[in-house]
Amino acid sequence: MEDYIHHSMPPIIAEQAALRQIESIINQNGKTLADFNLPTLDELLDYVPQNEEEDVQVLIDEANRVRPLLNDNQRQIADAILSALSEQPNNENKQSRLFFMDGPAGCGIAATLLKKGCTLHGLFKLPVPILENSTCNVTPNSIHGKFLRQISLYLLDEASMIPKYALNAIDKLLQDVCINKFPFGGKVILMGGDFRQILPVVKRGQPADIVEACIKCSQHWQYVQRFSLTENMRVQTEEEEFSQWLLKLGSGTLPLKADVDKIFGVAEEDDYAKRAILTPNNVDSLAINEEVLDRLPGDVKVYLSADTIETDDLNEINNFPVEFLNSLTPSGMPVHCLKLKIGAVIMLLRNLDLKAGLCNGTRLIVRALQNNYIDGQVLTGVSVGKRVFVSRVQLTQSDSNLPFTLKRCQFSVRLAYSMTINKSQGQTFDKVGYIL
Repeated sequence: MEDYIHHSMPPIIAEQAALRQIESIINQNGKTLADFNLPTLDELLDYVPQNEEEDVQVLIDEANRVRPLLNDNQRQIADAILSALSEQPNNENKQSRLFFMDGPAGCGIAATLLKKGCTLHGLFKLPVPILENSTCNVTPNSIHGKFLRQISLYLLDEASMIPKYALNAIDKLLQDVCINKFPFGGKVILMGGDFRQILPVVKRGQPADIVEACIKCSQHWQYVQRFSLTENMRVQTEEEEFSQWLLKLGSGTLPLKADVDKIFGVAEEDDYAKRAILTPNNVDSLAINEEVLDRLPGDVKVYLSADTIETDDLNEINNFPVEFLNSLTPSGMPVHCLKLKIGAVIMLLRNLDLKAGLCNGTRLIVRALQNNYIDGQVLTGVSVGKRVFVSRVQLTQSDSNLPFTLKRCQFSVRLAYSMTINKSQGQTFDKVGYIL
């Protein structure tokens, strides 16, 4: 570890680098870090020593390149954020370090996924589900806690989907980690999103319940400085009509009908990956995916999951037969009977390897189907074109509507020709249909 520190690494990162080197050696002998009571590696603190200076310089060069391209609204926001970062938190400015950037789709803030970004749950170790008294599973003196303490600016994209209870839990965590009582530990928080799109999911909730769950009803919202981006950076002046169409769609004032034939009927097979049908719920998207799969040439390969419940009580197991467990498809889990073809487009449902760009929502095209793994080629993110192998994993789902915890061993993927509107956040398609 001392060798890494001598190369100007922060101690937290040096410890991770040392653990990674130890892991690579003991893995050759079939051992793991846990076998020697060593700390586990934190995937969010992954470190490649030889690339750090190059990566930093690339980011500096990119910032210098795009700064002159900012329009007036974007420059105003950038100046406000940089000004906040230049100040130390104190009693006078403690309420002026929270920002929200309102930008409808097309304003240039979410054209591509953030490089090396991660999910809110992964970074802050938020529980599932998030309740009023939920807390983050991070201790201040842990490796992860020290890592969070070193960060100066947090960017929370698609903030309109964040429940207010999650924001409260993050606030408590950062105060504990930074050992102060400033909001969010005195860190600068920049949130971005569009409240005309997706609000937090509240199961069986009425509109009033959904509004109550969003961050606008949080105790922190009164202190947030709000900015608006109004210029559509994706369309030219002559395409203003399309820009207005997008705004009407987001406001719910545009009637829209779409079906599989209209989106996929005249498309070539290679174009299927560039099109999608969005629906409000999983049931419709699963049915549409099955229909599109039937249009693809080739034989279907079926993968069945192994389902159990998390309990040691034999009577409890007998109360829920396997056939019943097979019929369940909780949100975020793969189906029991997964049907695939070579050439099909699939989407990952879990973070498998953040460093390699294999995160929740990454789309792949199937190149080969084996009994124990799926050979796929990445279509989105920072690893486009890379061939990867996806194997079965043990998935656990705590659904508050079920009297048990479901455990499913299955490939953590699903067909991606149709998906929920929530799941489409951050994706880019050439043609999209909506079934509302």
